[in-house]
Amino acid sequence: MRRLLVITLLLAAATVRGAVTFVSPLDGTQAIGPMVLEVTTDAAQVDRVDFFVDGVLAGVARQQPYRIAFDFGTSLTARTVSAKVWSGGFQSSQSAGVTTAALTVNDTLDIDLVEVPLRVRSTRALAAEDLRVRENGVEQKVRDVRRERPAAHFAFIVDRSLSMNDGKLEAALRAVQSELRQLRAGDTASLVLFNHNVARPRRISRGESLEALTPSGGTSLRDALASVASKERTYALVITDGGDRNSELSDEEALRRISGTRTIVNAIVLGDSHARFLDRAAANTGGSVVSASKHDVGDALARLLADINSRYLVIYQSRGTKRGWRTVDVKAQRHGVEIVSSRKGYFAE
Repeated sequence: MRRLLVITLLLAAATVRGAVTFVSPLDGTQAIGPMVLEVTTDAAQVDRVDFFVDGVLAGVARQQPYRIAFDFGTSLTARTVSAKVWSGGFQSSQSAGVTTAALTVNDTLDIDLVEVPLRVRSTRALAAEDLRVRENGVEQKVRDVRRERPAAHFAFIVDRSLSMNDGKLEAALRAVQSELRQLRAGDTASLVLFNHNVARPRRISRGESLEALTPSGGTSLRDALASVASKERTYALVITDGGDRNSELSDEEALRRISGTRTIVNAIVLGDSHARFLDRAAANTGGSVVSASKHDVGDALARLLADINSRYLVIYQSRGTKRGWRTVDVKAQRHGVEIVSSRKGYFAE
């Protein structure tokens, strides 16, 4: 009877153990910047998968596909990546590991990781194989598709020129103050006010009251927007009644400064004075421009922020294209996927 019990326990243990195989990264490949760490396993009753990079816990996956996002940064050294699969009520575990290849100085000169924000309608969550990315007509390898918006900086750029009188400036500031509630943990925000002069960015946070201001002066829209362009992930949200009479930067100069960064431009135009510059800035960076009035500017800003919070981020490794302006074309590879908007390109210095 005891022997039968032992055999039964051994068979039960065998049903929860299984092979662990790395999907990404593969052994001996290079790892730089944001990547997906992913494994497959044939173990039954998987409880959790722990991922480690150089022996330090990098993240945990609890359901299929067993994957997490990890930023390898720009380190030139080889990295050790491992995964431990817990199964059978944490009574069994199985591990696997890979070692990435070290990068040389020449490799770092040839690698650009590009982030492309997308608005997508899809019947199910997107995967890398659902999309095809071409840069200057050259097909690129998609490394990751992220559904959850990473932490970012939100720059609210508000026109305070004389034409923003009659309650428009007050309504714009009230909208910003109210919709800061949509920011997530890890997000930061700043307020940039401009007329013919561009004020320094001022950090703002949820629950903060924004002081009333008196509209005055001219309009330096291009200068104000270019002043917040950043290599960090930034959403620029402009509220203006349109037009630009005082900027030192031309349209092309301002667009060049914005498009070479990780800044996504969105704008709300109060009234009928639509600025073509804003249309181009939004189209180049994957944002949008909407019209509103002082009565519904709060609703318009709420919709823009809700849209940002539901976007995808496609990450690919740029290869085979020259410096300068690079066009980015994203196409769906699967039925049921519709690309609503995406970044159209960027400057590579």
